Amino acid sequence: MQGMSLCSSEGNKLIEKIDKALEISRIMKDVECFSYLDRYTGSEDGEKAAERIAKRMEELGIPVEREIYQVYRSLPGEASIRIQGDSSEAIVPLTPYVYSGTAENLEAELVFDRISATGGCSQKEQRARMAEFAGKIVLTYENSFAFACEAKRAGVLGVITIWHADLAHHGTLGGVWGTPEPEDLACHYPRIPFVEITKSAGKELQKKLEEGPLTACLNVEMCQSIVSSTMPVARIQGRSDKYVLVSGHYDSWYEGITDNGVANAAMMEIARVFQENQEHLERSVVLAWWSGHSDARYSGSTWYYDHHWEDLKENCVAHINMDICGCKGSDVVGMRTSMLEGEAFDREFLREFNDKEPEAPTPMVRFADQTFWGADIPFAMMPQFIKQDHKIFSWWHTKEDTFDKVDPEVTLRDTRVIAKLTAIFANCEKLPAEMSGFVSFMENELRSIEQKLSAEFDLSPVWRAIGSLKEAVADLENAMENQKHTDDVIMEIAGELARIMYTTSSPYHQDPAVKGTVFAGLAMAEGLTRENTEADYYLAVQTRFVRQRNRLTGQMNVVAENCRKWISGWGNKARRKKLCNNIITRRTCA
Repeated sequence: MQGMSLCSSEGNKLIEKIDKALEISRIMKDVECFSYLDRYTGSEDGEKAAERIAKRMEELGIPVEREIYQVYRSLPGEASIRIQGDSSEAIVPLTPYVYSGTAENLEAELVFDRISATGGCSQKEQRARMAEFAGKIVLTYENSFAFACEAKRAGVLGVITIWHADLAHHGTLGGVWGTPEPEDLACHYPRIPFVEITKSAGKELQKKLEEGPLTACLNVEMCQSIVSSTMPVARIQGRSDKYVLVSGHYDSWYEGITDNGVANAAMMEIARVFQENQEHLERSVVLAWWSGHSDARYSGSTWYYDHHWEDLKENCVAHINMDICGCKGSDVVGMRTSMLEGEAFDREFLREFNDKEPEAPTPMVRFADQTFWGADIPFAMMPQFIKQDHKIFSWWHTKEDTFDKVDPEVTLRDTRVIAKLTAIFANCEKLPAEMSGFVSFMENELRSIEQKLSAEFDLSPVWRAIGSLKEAVADLENAMENQKHTDDVIMEIAGELARIMYTTSSPYHQDPAVKGTVFAGLAMAEGLTRENTEADYYLAVQTRFVRQRNRLTGQMNVVAENCRKWISGWGNKARRKKLCNNIITRRTCA
């Protein structure tokens, strides 16, 4: 395995021990314990789970902090729709989205969004169709935050989105990442009744609408509240205070065994193995079990980021997130990543866990608990335990995510993946940063975006800046070959490169919790023209584009200058050392 070649012989001892040290019986016993708990954030069962994790760490002799914080939580209640004038029509059960608005006996015409079933449309067409839906309840296949906002703006009274399966599934509507700020409360929650219906029930409603107009009565219950929640954070000290952060959320929908009880149990077992082999750890390992992932939009990891920002920036070399593990039918291990370690590293690492050549890694975008970009953590990694057809496991976010969905062999494999990946980053002599390769990756992504932009969206300043950046990074990597201690320079430069690629705001704030993409501030202009876009929206996107272009240009220039400062500092140090040696030699000779 390539990772082992990065480590010293001492560092490899932990990697070599992992396979024999991990005990699946321990993991499965803990998974079964989680199966009795509906772990909503701040609930009695949620707090029981947190305390169980913390006590296990204490039993193992691992220092653990119980981080307690306030959560703005959204819990869906009951929801239903009744078709008026049809006595035979029973109340159809619906599932409200997190941060949905409420409704009490909301009567309105029910209409079907035909465009959502056939494909996308332009921004201008989107706005026009929304105007037609004003004052009505819309049945649609759309389920995005952007759609909800546009519907609310247009005066749509409620939205019913059709899920792709026949299980009642929970989704999330909020566009706010973590705990809201004042303007978020006022502006960034759509506050529109937004519920989900199963595939078959949705088809039935479609059929009725084809027969003639329908009036519906919609009821939606939601509970928005502030609750207190506990997050256990354990630390296994290595020889260095630099550390690898391993995380997974423990809150769940219902029992939530594969999402995310298996990961919680696996992390407990990884902690045991690393604690028993602590003498082989170069860097430290921090394990964090988040709450507020599902029902509070990543509020746990965000609170931790806000309150440990300085430590994360100074000491955290990598964040490895563990989510949706141990699933029956999972036969592929992939990787979502910041891409800074390079594709060759990922493919070589994944070969051990796949029957065929591993798939190429995919860039980490804004989802899960990828909260830490602003702290300039260079390596963000989330192994993907999936099926060859890449379809979502049918029980995801449903009552069916129960103990019987767990495969012990798959669970052991997934635990090995995280344990070995952690061991590599904890023990590698030099962090595996491929910074020049990453700058080339940035170039390719920018080129792909540019091809989809109209002529009014000009990237020339960015191209000039990235040329200078490319040269500076190459010079830095050449200079690094003669340096023994490189954690700090890699964390600074590679971390800044990751932030440029994956964020649009300042290091001290969180980007919106919307579907992410690389260079999101530029990519939102893709495909827009004055002909297919309303004038006000076009101007708004132009403004965003120019500001983001300026941000990227400025940050690239700063990183290039920081590269030169590192090179200059090493040169000055070498010159000082040479001068000192010459003085000592002259004195000795005299």
